[in-house]
Amino acid sequence: MSDFPTLPYPWQQDEWQQLCALIGVGRLPHALMLTGPAGIGKHHLALALAQRLLCEAPVMDTPCGKCRSCLLNRAQTHPDLLWLTPEEEGKAIKVDQVRELSETLGKTAQQGGYKVVILAPADAMNTNAANALLKSLEEPADKTLLLLISANPSSVLPTIRSRCQLRLMPLPPREQVLHWLRPLLAGQSLSAEALVEAAEGAPLKALSYLESDELEQRTQWLEQLGRVSLGQLSPLEVAAQWQNSQVGSLLEWLVSLVQGLVRWQLGVSDTRIQTWPQALREQLLDLSPALVHRYLEKLLQTRRLWLSGANPNKQLLLEELLLDWSALLRAGKSRRPLASGHS
Repeated sequence: MSDFPTLPYPWQQDEWQQLCALIGVGRLPHALMLTGPAGIGKHHLALALAQRLLCEAPVMDTPCGKCRSCLLNRAQTHPDLLWLTPEEEGKAIKVDQVRELSETLGKTAQQGGYKVVILAPADAMNTNAANALLKSLEEPADKTLLLLISANPSSVLPTIRSRCQLRLMPLPPREQVLHWLRPLLAGQSLSAEALVEAAEGAPLKALSYLESDELEQRTQWLEQLGRVSLGQLSPLEVAAQWQNSQVGSLLEWLVSLVQGLVRWQLGVSDTRIQTWPQALREQLLDLSPALVHRYLEKLLQTRRLWLSGANPNKQLLLEELLLDWSALLRAGKSRRPLASGHS
């Protein structure tokens, strides 16, 4: 951990001050759920709070960096800072993982202070795992903090949500993101504005695009979907190519694109749709808003299924989404109802 201590990002200062104030008066809840869009730093804030809480002699709400707890945190070996995440990316958090955590929480903190758990993403818990966590939430051990992180809190069981204090972290103001991002782009060909627009305002997502080929990948997805829309590529052919992609990122992109289509039909500009041929844009304008919303709901359900760790067949999932997209376009031409899915 080269950057110890972890300090809140500029757009997190208000939230940070509120949390530190709760610590100061001894009113920090035993469970917090940090919610908000992906790419805004929820994990980062959770880690900053954990380091602050575990430090034995914080200075102005900042870990001292010198005590034993800080040295352990710097080395990422603090025994009282626990992470609960899926064993494989995109899979579910299993009930056995939660039971093992609950057993650990029942013991005294090894360093004599707080025990902090960072559970992410909270919506990756299946029903059995969530039910197993309830006991720890209903009967919290002394000086224990559970930090649950979720970009989709509605996918977390209500019994879990109701036992946490929800802390909503919205997208930061665009100008604040640009001010933070520009100094990090020295020598880069991409502009901060282009990155922030592609990331839909999420600062860490914008920064991550510099370190991956996702922008190029999204451009390719957009071109392929446009060709499917025009009948130049078959849905099955594109599904075969897409299954080699990160399906979670692909579904996130599709949801964002269709949400952009909904706004675009209402007159809000969307640079992605503007890149498609005029004939296709005119066809999109003719689509029934009700059918577009129906397709969007299908996408959201598919994304929830994927994030749940249910492990659906990737090829069939993508084929169905692309076939339904083609059916949506045909319905726009003929006003025939969109064929129901077969999942």
